[in-house]
Amino acid sequence: MLQKLFYKSLKLYCRVALHFYFSRWQIRKPAAVPGGPVIFVSNHQNAFLDAVLVICSSHRNPWALARANVFKKNWAYTLLTFIQMMPVYRFRDGFDTLRKNEAIIENCAALLKAGESVLIFGEGNHNEHYNLRPLQKGFARIAQAALQQNVSVQLVPVGIHYEHHTAFRSRVLVSFGSAIPLANDYFDENPVQKTEALLAKVAAGITPLILSIPETNYEASWKSLQANRQHHHDLAAQLQHDQQLVDSPPSAPVAQQPKRTGFFQFIIRIYYLVNHFPARMVVHSITGMRKLDPQFIGSLKFATGMVLVPAFYILQIAVAGWLSGSPIIALLYGISLPLSIAMLKP
Repeated sequence: MLQKLFYKSLKLYCRVALHFYFSRWQIRKPAAVPGGPVIFVSNHQNAFLDAVLVICSSHRNPWALARANVFKKNWAYTLLTFIQMMPVYRFRDGFDTLRKNEAIIENCAALLKAGESVLIFGEGNHNEHYNLRPLQKGFARIAQAALQQNVSVQLVPVGIHYEHHTAFRSRVLVSFGSAIPLANDYFDENPVQKTEALLAKVAAGITPLILSIPETNYEASWKSLQANRQHHHDLAAQLQHDQQLVDSPPSAPVAQQPKRTGFFQFIIRIYYLVNHFPARMVVHSITGMRKLDPQFIGSLKFATGMVLVPAFYILQIAVAGWLSGSPIIALLYGISLPLSIAMLKP
């Protein structure tokens, strides 16, 4: 009971934080996300921020699979399992550790049998390139283990599309594809071929939900996209527009109107920068660490901001109340702090 309460409270807080971290967080569900045993299979462009986005974008509360090296410390293992995360072992963790994945797969099958859901990042690693890398067999093995226990499993493709992977107040689109139901006898004949077919079907479900730039001409396509992109408020329309540009032959850059900052937005930005300077300095010192995996920058910005910004707010409001001697002024100042973020344009 305590674990469920903590998980749901943390999810609620993360949802609030996401609305402040992103200038626009849009969720697209062409079909309703099903109940019962579900395996969510998502692309992976950021670190743990990807899991936060998928979990907070649905009414489901899935167990998320993450790379095993983050579970090494006892306190980390306790905390991560408490918030419904399980380790996945890779070759780099040691060949002997791969056997532990069998127990994880059985745990996932047991969760699915109990009507729970599981979130797995099908590519097996993260990368900021805008395309889908080859899917690994992990989710297929989990589905097979569940079907062996007569569990009716559905796979739901998920696409996460960041307009910018690390920028604060950027935009993000989370899309849920149509569920793929699996018959109980799906793997009974030709399991190897059935696994490959399932990987291809899930990949085909994720690909339309994300921006897909071919690796063969990635840099040229990316530069062309940057030069010709037009802004759309709706992120689904933006994704469609961007993909059309990628699929079209390179063209001469379209003259872009210079981005102007109005006087009011200028004042908001100055107010934000001054009043969030201490928290921003600490966050930047953490995300600016040498040898930090670039895919962790956005995730660490989000996580440290969730903790540090409210802590600094409490301190700043207390100082404002002490200096002014007025609880009303302190209250208004406190309201203005998150409001300045909400009003901040990218």
